[in-house]
Amino acid sequence: MSACATPAPTPVGSALEPLATVGAQVPDDADIVARDLAASALAEPRWTSEALLARLELIEHQREAAGELPTGLVPAATDLVNATLDDPIAYRTATRELLERDDLPEGLEKRLESYVDDDPLRLADQRMRDALVKDTAEVFNALARPLSKMALTPIVGGISLARSLLNLALNERMEDPLEFRERQALAHWKHFLDSHPDSPEAPGIALRAEETQLRWNETRRNHYLRDARRALRRKNWDAAFLLADRAERYAPEDHDAIEMRERAAVEIAAIRTGEARSLQADPIALELDAAPGARELAVALLLPQSDLEGAALDLLENDPDGPLADEARYALALSHHEVRGGSPGTEDGGWDVLGDVSSQLGQANMARHAQALVNSPRANPWAAFKKARARDRMNKVKWVLFGPMANGPRQRDLPRPVEWLIDLPGIIQSISSFPTRLAQFSFIKPWPFGRAAAIHARQYLNRRPEGAHADEIAGWLKDWHGDRGNWLAAWEVATDKEEEKAGGGGWFPDLRARAARQALDGAKKQKAGDVRLSLLRRVAGSFHDTDAGREAAGLARDELMKATTQRIRISRGFLLENPGVAGPDGLALRPELLDGDTSNGELHPQGVVMAGGQVLEFNYVGKSGRMRKPATIRRQKVSGERLSRLVALLDETAHNNYLEDSGDILGADSKRDLFFERARLGVADTPDRRPEARSTYTFLGMRERYGLVRGREPILPFDIVFTGSLPDLSFNVYPRMRAPRPTPDSVLFR
Repeated sequence: MSACATPAPTPVGSALEPLATVGAQVPDDADIVARDLAASALAEPRWTSEALLARLELIEHQREAAGELPTGLVPAATDLVNATLDDPIAYRTATRELLERDDLPEGLEKRLESYVDDDPLRLADQRMRDALVKDTAEVFNALARPLSKMALTPIVGGISLARSLLNLALNERMEDPLEFRERQALAHWKHFLDSHPDSPEAPGIALRAEETQLRWNETRRNHYLRDARRALRRKNWDAAFLLADRAERYAPEDHDAIEMRERAAVEIAAIRTGEARSLQADPIALELDAAPGARELAVALLLPQSDLEGAALDLLENDPDGPLADEARYALALSHHEVRGGSPGTEDGGWDVLGDVSSQLGQANMARHAQALVNSPRANPWAAFKKARARDRMNKVKWVLFGPMANGPRQRDLPRPVEWLIDLPGIIQSISSFPTRLAQFSFIKPWPFGRAAAIHARQYLNRRPEGAHADEIAGWLKDWHGDRGNWLAAWEVATDKEEEKAGGGGWFPDLRARAARQALDGAKKQKAGDVRLSLLRRVAGSFHDTDAGREAAGLARDELMKATTQRIRISRGFLLENPGVAGPDGLALRPELLDGDTSNGELHPQGVVMAGGQVLEFNYVGKSGRMRKPATIRRQKVSGERLSRLVALLDETAHNNYLEDSGDILGADSKRDLFFERARLGVADTPDRRPEARSTYTFLGMRERYGLVRGREPILPFDIVFTGSLPDLSFNVYPRMRAPRPTPDSVLFR
């Protein structure tokens, strides 16, 4: 609007009008009958409520005959009488009849429709229909594209059709016997049987539920067997044993489950035998006097300041092939890096000795212990880092050469050669696109590789900040974080070394400035005010000599000046879309603040904020007259009655909006609800100053939330898809059938 650019004065005085007062009204006959009906529904027999309802309907007819306005009490009274029915099925039947009336208030109508739609049998039938539509859509979509392509290129289209049919058959084979929508239906059937075991529909529902339960047991059995196979391939014998055992619970005497469980049991028994052997003491080794230097080595292992390396070397020189020789070599390796910390030059030598000992598995007593240390990423992070880097390099090469097929064909629980044969066309296509990936190799950053290596690098620096490879690993880790724009992590790695102590010359100040800016951006995104203030203070203290640090200090001062015990905001868009909230029955806002004319004062898009206690914060359009410029803020303390009216009407309006449009969501916020309850009770005049009691909820209008008014869902369940390819200059148009959207609770059944 042109008025938005007009210089705008800030309104003088209160933004609110006096609350409207309503005189006392003498209750008429309809009010008295409604009161008696409400009391009888709670304490008297049902026939009393029905009689009072009939009397209320008679009064309503008499008012209509006299030309008076209806009271609107009959629909709500009818629902109240229906609620006294003991049988939920009878209540749903009565509710369906009530919904046929044309005088229901919109909020009541939406609530009743929601209850009727919540019928377990109705929901189960809907989920079964969704499953059928989903299967139909999969078949239709698998055939639509190749059939449309056959009209232009019969040969290529025929090949594409054959591939689609093959993939359709494979997907059908891989799909669970019981799809998650059918699992939802099973849950609804069970709920119905638990709630209505004596219903006439119960026997038929029980039969369907029993048949579906068998398919669900088969699904669970397949899941556990699949996971057990993966565990066996990874040699995770404990997990394989448990998974196979659970699979057998759902399919007793299943051959595959029994076979996998027995195989895992054999491996577990072998491991436990080896562990028991490693814990056994060798009687010969207990004779410390039998090997010269054995007693000295045992004492050196116990004392903190002993010469462990010398004791181990003496034992090896005296008896290099004796019963304690491998123990001596193990102790010698520990002396290099575990017990003494070692010098940088001895770290790799210690791991070499442990590697030699671990290679004598089955011959040396300490081989298992040495092998555990050598293969442990936590104990030996340098070796784990090198292995991860090697895997990353190999994965990069495989991605450039084969693209999506770098890890081979898709797992379908088929023999691997068959899976390669099925995905052969895709492999050929991936190889043919090799030049494109090669061209992208130098431009794609960050690469999706290196995370495991970064974890091992950080473990090495934490364990050995002055180790033999600390400088190399720190340089790699700093560059890795820098390539991904994680300057804060790169700066933390750099400060662990000597760059900061050397005066911060060269690249270090730039890295510090980038890290400060990233930390400031992260603090700004934090919604919780107390956490945001804490982060701003930390940035200002840690990066005080940077522009971002100085900006953080300014923002922290502003946060302290503007801090409120609550921050529940009602946007201007919400007030415009719900005029009742801003009107005399709610906030009683001055009308000129929402008329779009900035010359007489106008409310900023930020709207009104409940700032804690009985304080409201009004955001006005600034002197520039532009909505997008910062607002001019004024605070005003209101009466407890006005605040109570506002929160009651605001909460009711938000719930009614959600009933009328499921897209107008009222988000969950326990702190907001607690403040509203305190305001209703009239005890909000004492603000709750605890940071954990502060709510930052915002009531937004639909246009503010979605940008535009959302269009209606298409009636036909089809989309028209246009596809094209530049390499082969092809163009194709075909229909695609939309599958039903999953319900919000579907995540519980997947």
